[in-house]
Amino acid sequence: MASSSLQQATAHAVAFLTARLAAKYPPATLNKLQMVLDANLTAHYAPSWNPAEPVRGSGARCMALSPDQLPPRPIWSACTATSVQWFDWMRAYGNKPFDLFVDPGCVAIRRDGQIITIWSDEPAPKAPAKPLYHAPVFGKTFAQQVVEADKAEEEHIFHLLADEMTAPTWTTPIVTHFPIPRRSASPLSSVSEHSRCSSRSSNSSSSGFSFASDTASSRTSASAKSSPGGSDYKPSRRERARQARVFVDTSKTEVTPYDGGKTTVLTGGVMLGGASAKPNKKLSVPSSGMSSSASWRSTRA
Repeated sequence: MASSSLQQATAHAVAFLTARLAAKYPPATLNKLQMVLDANLTAHYAPSWNPAEPVRGSGARCMALSPDQLPPRPIWSACTATSVQWFDWMRAYGNKPFDLFVDPGCVAIRRDGQIITIWSDEPAPKAPAKPLYHAPVFGKTFAQQVVEADKAEEEHIFHLLADEMTAPTWTTPIVTHFPIPRRSASPLSSVSEHSRCSSRSSNSSSSGFSFASDTASSRTSASAKSSPGGSDYKPSRRERARQARVFVDTSKTEVTPYDGGKTTVLTGGVMLGGASAKPNKKLSVPSSGMSSSASWRSTRA
């Protein structure tokens, strides 16, 4: 077993070393060189050869070959026996130094820091088994390609529309609280409101009461205009008394001529003043020293 592995490894090493000498030397010289070289290498590797431990003794079996120095003894003795020049031999290999490794089950060289395997008895990895049947691959028909293109275009348009609908570029402003307009604080507004209220009540009762209410409202408006301090206006005691004297007589339901026309009174007549007429009292004439406005006020009282 050891001898067979040694002979096999030595034969591969000799074939590698003499492969590029065929163009320089005749076949007889080349065959003699191969035989001498095989015998010398076998004798050199035999003491350290151990197939059970291939790495053991590998350093002793390594041979450094260089064009600048003579080769190891087994190769140099083969050169001298066959008249082969060592420098011609290295020139055939590019004049580059390399190391030769011959180990059980492997022959390799190391050049420029790289290991190159020349031979190895390890079984080559099995190629993956090819499938027995390949399913045919059919391409898409033209109709299928057209349908897929239409679907892709429809989806693109749908996404564009969805983006526009979900995220519009403009939005209508929403107001949750509306501003409350400020009411006018002028005395004329309060007076006019009072006049409108008086007009509504007079329309439901009688036209006479409406006339009286309008008269009172006009007087109130006139007094409001003449009184100072617009928003702080307060009716006088006399004006409040005049407004309190107005009452509605519900016993009168007949048609009463009033102010040049006839008005049907449903809720009663309207009278100004008290219920019973009091005799007028003659008032003393005021002195000439009093003003006309004071005389008018005393007469009215």
